[in-house]
Amino acid sequence: MNDQKKTGSYYTPHKLVEFMIDYLKREEQDFTTVLEPSAGDGRFLSLLLPESGHIDAVELSVEKTREIREEYQQVNLAVYQKDFMEYVTCCKERYSLVVGNPPYISRKVMKEEQIETAKQLCKDSGLTESAMQNMWLAFVVGAQQVLRKTGTIFFVLPMEFLQVQYAEKLRRHLENHFNTIHVVSFEERVFADIEQDVCLVYLTNRPEAQNHILYRIYRSTDAREPVNVNIIRKNKPLKKWSNAILRDDEISMLKGMSQKYARIDTMGMIAPGIVTGGNKYFILTEEKVKELECGSFVLPILQKSSYINNDTIMIDSEVIKRIKEEGKPLYLLNLAKVSETLPKKLQQYLKKAGDELIGELKLKEHFKCANRTPWYGVPIVNKGQVVFFKRYGKVPRIYINRENIHTTDAGYHIQMKEEYEAESLVFCFFNSMTLAECEYNGRYYGGGVSELTPSEFKKLPIPYRKIAKNDIDKLDEKLKKKDSLENIIQFVNQKTICEDMFKEEVDKFEEIRVKLVRRRS
Repeated sequence: MNDQKKTGSYYTPHKLVEFMIDYLKREEQDFTTVLEPSAGDGRFLSLLLPESGHIDAVELSVEKTREIREEYQQVNLAVYQKDFMEYVTCCKERYSLVVGNPPYISRKVMKEEQIETAKQLCKDSGLTESAMQNMWLAFVVGAQQVLRKTGTIFFVLPMEFLQVQYAEKLRRHLENHFNTIHVVSFEERVFADIEQDVCLVYLTNRPEAQNHILYRIYRSTDAREPVNVNIIRKNKPLKKWSNAILRDDEISMLKGMSQKYARIDTMGMIAPGIVTGGNKYFILTEEKVKELECGSFVLPILQKSSYINNDTIMIDSEVIKRIKEEGKPLYLLNLAKVSETLPKKLQQYLKKAGDELIGELKLKEHFKCANRTPWYGVPIVNKGQVVFFKRYGKVPRIYINRENIHTTDAGYHIQMKEEYEAESLVFCFFNSMTLAECEYNGRYYGGGVSELTPSEFKKLPIPYRKIAKNDIDKLDEKLKKKDSLENIIQFVNQKTICEDMFKEEVDKFEEIRVKLVRRRS
């Protein structure tokens, strides 16, 4: 399994290969000259050969190349043992179709020569070198360079391609170069043995076609009729292709209506919490604090949002008491400005922790630790009256920080301006429009987890107004009694956006929110 992760060689399920070839036939694909850039064990070739005029197959592995040559000896197939990125640099052929499943290899584990070749491919295509963060990205760029003007790329790509920030320039680049873009996803997981959600991306240029992104969702790879089809024509370029699941009118509504409200960053100063460089070593349980006799050298901190139940909008003394009773790590070593001698047991702990190997480096040699004096002196940043945790499940997690507690950088802190109240801001956050904007602007991962970066969080629109204390208490009570999310949102809507919008508009925002949540569940 570790070798697979290093090489990115998770072979495409046969059912998916069959689906892709059938899809190409339905789209009346030209199979005159075909390139398979990462042939692997040749499973695409068995279905491509009967359809194609000529196929060039490229494979890095010497052994796999030999096996393909032995199994497939058709005259319309040429097999090259080569790195695809190197193949691109010397390829004179221009293909009608480039199809396959490129390897998913992080830049962190790529060889230096591969990184340099990939960066050059990006540069040659007008992309910045910094875009090159994964091997699959280089394959997309390389495939375009060896494509005919009316040729097609059809790749299996990680779902993150549709939304990650580092691929945004590539998506924009592809929108500028292809007038027909299809995104295909499946309700059932395609790769059953790995936690990697994938999609199919189909790119081509059709004569006189209007620029569009077509999004199709299928039940499974056995299905041939989609359960949902959507097309985006007007709202292009589309920052995240995952949002093509919405209709043009829905995206226009989000963009138009949200501009009528103030952004959350106008209501206070927003900054991430404390970066420790090693939470496991610098955040201790109460028991560990007693053992190291360092009670005067720590301060309370929340490490994860999961430590707080979803049944409150308050970080108060009851929440902290419960976390403490559960034995969770809750105390940060606060040693950045300490001048006195540290307790002997703490000194011994720090020496052992600093010498512990994490990867190839000791803890104290890692970037964050190595660039501060002393290496264990974690910088303390300001707290806020409101805390938003960047990763969340079914609904965003935003809290009134009544305990005035620090968090790690898992949380964003808002130091409120005088004219705004923390309690009212948190209450107003839970309306259908703002929650839909969270889904639209954020990105999601395997397991249905969503995340907002600082820049995405800062631009969220809030229908802020001062909320009566009894309504804030009522919202907290609804959470404690585990009322349904729909009822909670409806309650907040009545006190916020229902005062500004028609009922049909409020209902539409809720429909959009639900649609976007379901796509990641």
